[in-house]
Amino acid sequence: MSNSPDSMQTARIPDSARGESAFTLVELLVATGVLALLVALLLNMVTQTSKTWKSTSGKIEQFRDPRAAFDSITRRISQATLNSYLDYNNASNPTAYVRHSELRYLSGPIGKILPSYGSNMSSMGVFFQAPYGFSTNTNNAPLQNVLNTWGYFIEYSADTNGRPGFLPLGTPPLRYRYRLMELMEPTESLSIYKYTSTNRLYNGIDWILNPLASTNRPVHMLAENVVALIILPKLSPADWPPNASHASTYNAGSLAPGYLYDSSTNLNASLAFPDNANLNTHNQLPPVVQVTMISVDDSSAIKFAGEYKNLTNAFFQYGWFARPESFESDLSNCEAFLSGKKISYRVFTTDVMIGGAKFSGSQTN
Repeated sequence: MSNSPDSMQTARIPDSARGESAFTLVELLVATGVLALLVALLLNMVTQTSKTWKSTSGKIEQFRDPRAAFDSITRRISQATLNSYLDYNNASNPTAYVRHSELRYLSGPIGKILPSYGSNMSSMGVFFQAPYGFSTNTNNAPLQNVLNTWGYFIEYSADTNGRPGFLPLGTPPLRYRYRLMELMEPTESLSIYKYTSTNRLYNGIDWILNPLASTNRPVHMLAENVVALIILPKLSPADWPPNASHASTYNAGSLAPGYLYDSSTNLNASLAFPDNANLNTHNQLPPVVQVTMISVDDSSAIKFAGEYKNLTNAFFQYGWFARPESFESDLSNCEAFLSGKKISYRVFTTDVMIGGAKFSGSQTN
């Protein structure tokens, strides 16, 4: 190997080559700045995603109980029964067989179906009998299909009954909320037969008022912040009379004018339909019940306390949910009102088919 100066010189790396492979201070500063900007943007995205996730999760959590309550209502209503049967129209002078039942179904605006109960109930309610086998007597455990009176309504009240006994009254302050309540009359307390067994034409409401007025009323809360319950009984399309001369005047609310449905009487007897047997509610269950529920979140209830407390007043003020044929526009106006008040809400709605309904248009009385 030669160690001559010429050979040593050829092995050196040129100064220009060494300069091209290095970063200048300015380049390093720019790269650091870009990296810092990217990190800041990434952190901001993570923060916003986290906030959105927490907000969405919170709203889902807020409406979890109303969703479960709505599922419970629809499931229970589908099992309503009347056990209707045919018997003489007049025992002493029979001229025809007509429908009879000792059980009842009643739904509609609380102000109409339970006018004397109190102003703390609002919106609509539904009450009926079904074979749930509910009993507080352990000796009745094997009787899994015995009858109960069941019902749903909304009540504006304090959380007095839901507080632990060790808390002093009013500490912390009472929480006033709209609450969806469930009536569950035990089998051993079933009161409907007290009135109908001796009078099959009974059309009173004591079978509802008695359990509601009892000292330990069989009622519990299903969900808070449910501000509206709309119950609309109606015929399925298959039940419309095929050759009715006034068929064009029928609508989804024809079976329950003013949302009112009472199986103890024929509410449509005075209507000007020559074929009103097709709308005769007497001792019949509605084939379909449209159930709609409006719920708001608790943060809205706290933040907009005034608007929240006056929600049901708004329903009456604007005439919402008074005429079934205006249901869609009423619901749209109600949603616009809630949105305008910055109230977070959810609407749950579905049609419930009642399996025990055998709707018939064979009689007018």
